[in-house]
Amino acid sequence: MKKYYKDMDIARGIGIFLVVLGHSFPDSAFNGSAFYAYIYKLIYSFHMPFFFVISGFFAYKIYSIKTVRDYGSFVYGKFKRLMVPYFAVSLVAVPIKLYMNNYAARPVKLNSLITNILIYPLDIPIQYFWFIYTLFFIFAVAPIFKKLPINLTLVITLLFNLLFTKQIGLFYVYGVIHYLFYFFFGVYLKNTYDKWNNIKNKYAIVLVFSIVLMAMNVFDVGKEVYPYYNLVTSLLGSSIFLMVSQLIMNTSGGELFRKVGKYSYDIYLLSWFSQTGARVLCYQMLKLNYSFVIVIMILVGFIPILICKWILNKIPILSKVFLGHK
Repeated sequence: MKKYYKDMDIARGIGIFLVVLGHSFPDSAFNGSAFYAYIYKLIYSFHMPFFFVISGFFAYKIYSIKTVRDYGSFVYGKFKRLMVPYFAVSLVAVPIKLYMNNYAARPVKLNSLITNILIYPLDIPIQYFWFIYTLFFIFAVAPIFKKLPINLTLVITLLFNLLFTKQIGLFYVYGVIHYLFYFFFGVYLKNTYDKWNNIKNKYAIVLVFSIVLMAMNVFDVGKEVYPYYNLVTSLLGSSIFLMVSQLIMNTSGGELFRKVGKYSYDIYLLSWFSQTGARVLCYQMLKLNYSFVIVIMILVGFIPILICKWILNKIPILSKVFLGHK
């Protein structure tokens, strides 16, 4: 029987909360607030690598691939899970963005729309869907490393991460190469879970790591040696919240994040619609207080839980197309 990792469901919940929070600031000026700007910077210093770590933790199927047919079946399964919702939700977003182009920070351009969705995922209607696109290609590439010892794979992918710094937007090659390390760091954690789980003094470690991470984001310590800076902040942030997930497992907060974590992918796919609608209505049209709008955008960011639970999950064809369910 497959082992259940409650702490990783909690980690998913924490991760998606950080995503929703990061998308809840109505504009990039942060209303002139240094505090809001700092929170945003802090979240973005690690939260996407954190998701790749979690994805790698559950990527056990790459090690069961024996034949070309197995590989084809594996990639096809990931295509249905990741790319079908990527295309479907992106296309649904197009008419909405066209209607609201005057309010959009990144207006849709029809002449390049299909090209961008297919091969330039940084310029798509829902920009943060680059993660889904990149994760699919990482899953497609990852089996190449399955016969190597995980420690050697970590070294190789770490070198890729540090040495490959050229931003190639085509098929987001840069992202695939860059995030492979975090993906396999998650695989490594799965393989050494008992050791990780039994680390002592987690509270002290979380405190020290948090102080270092916050200081790095305040003073940009190490920024001059990019990409090492991003590597350190990503590992610090991921380690902090992986340990926090274990520390709060038996608390009401942990249970709340666990429940949210079960819908993390659904929230990621659909929260753009509710959050964008709230931003346009409450901030750009009604000109409501900036902080109040942030709270509203956080709350509506979790509306997809209700939509999926009450509607999409009850209609098989919709759950397959928009959520990637089997």
